[in-house]
Amino acid sequence: MMVVDRDDEEDEMGREFDVVVFGATGFTGRLVARYLAQNAGERSWAVAGRNEAKLSALVDELGALAPGAGEPKVVVADVGDEGSLRAMAARTRVVCTTVGPYALYGEAVVRACVEEGADYCDLTGEMDWVAEMIEGYEEAARSAGVRVVHSCGFDSIPSDLGVLLLQKEAQKRWGGPAEVARFYLWDARGGFSGGTVASAAETVERAARDAKVRERLADPYALYPAGEAPGQDSGPQDGARFDKAIGAWTGPFMMARVNEKVVRRSNALRGFEYGRGFRYGEVVRLGRGVGGAVGAWSMALGLGGFVAGLAFGPTRALLKRFVLPAAGEGPSEKTMEGGSFCVKVYGWKDEASRKAGDAPVVVRVEADKDPGYGATALMLSESAMLLSEGVEAAEEGAVKGGVLTTAAAMGDALIERLRGAGMVFEVE
Repeated sequence: MMVVDRDDEEDEMGREFDVVVFGATGFTGRLVARYLAQNAGERSWAVAGRNEAKLSALVDELGALAPGAGEPKVVVADVGDEGSLRAMAARTRVVCTTVGPYALYGEAVVRACVEEGADYCDLTGEMDWVAEMIEGYEEAARSAGVRVVHSCGFDSIPSDLGVLLLQKEAQKRWGGPAEVARFYLWDARGGFSGGTVASAAETVERAARDAKVRERLADPYALYPAGEAPGQDSGPQDGARFDKAIGAWTGPFMMARVNEKVVRRSNALRGFEYGRGFRYGEVVRLGRGVGGAVGAWSMALGLGGFVAGLAFGPTRALLKRFVLPAAGEGPSEKTMEGGSFCVKVYGWKDEASRKAGDAPVVVRVEADKDPGYGATALMLSESAMLLSEGVEAAEEGAVKGGVLTTAAAMGDALIERLRGAGMVFEVE
């Protein structure tokens, strides 16, 4: 693999764009392009994909949405043409890609970015694929000073940066980390798209035919750096439990298997700031009493049935045909505009402190946008723009190259940027 040394050659290469949005005519890619059209300011950026006519029509649409803003350029690139991907990556500081499922279409984009010295960001929740990217590209990306940053949307920024803020506050209060942390999805309203369904279905299908994929999905420490001994966490909560810390029933969170792995990798990449014995889990907060218990068990059974349905070929086909949105489809404008989410992350000094009922540190993360699309477009766009400003714009001490998480690559700087964009990151 040919790797460009960015530190020595980036200025000489004369990057034409700060950000290229690859997959801009897809459902989520279009939302990212719309966000950049309204918020990119003086940055130079481009929309990219394989259909030039659709891209040009999108540019016209964006011009009407944000009159007076600079128009993005059009870049034609196709995941089936690695030369076009390398040409795209060579022209920009950052490739922001929404083209999934990433296990099918992502690796060629990662490889092009590493070879051409462009930073990379996406919104994948496919953790078995992320583990493959770590194995295949960590060393080359680190050597080249290229930041490959996965999961820059609702998966997994509220989790990753929420825990980071929690740990900063724990250090102030206790002089050490919170060794036990728990994420509660407090409230969420919104929809999901065909792209999300396609990624979930692809992951389940790969797991059904590949033992290595099943192993990675089941391993809580699948994203740990090579050679690091795993911690004490087991898999996510899969049933209903009453949680004394919040006085309510909790159920399994669909994305816990994604986010928990990301947060643990951040801890390792940041030099185990959260402690080598750090314990972390994610759940959904439900109600109190009998109603809460029924809701929690219903959620557990429903989630289990959904995954089982995707795993079995005939039911997967029926779900795709009659129930789930098709690729390129997603929630309505009304659903997205009425969407929102609230997450709370609780942290205790240690397990004994939690069991004793000691007061935790609590961090709240909120957005007044649909979590999967409106808020995700905001988070991914702001991540891409911050990456385009170079390593100097990241938190001091952030990791400067490799296959990274948002907390490791950008840290506090991204929290401040998202606050400026209207999100809430607050210590309660």
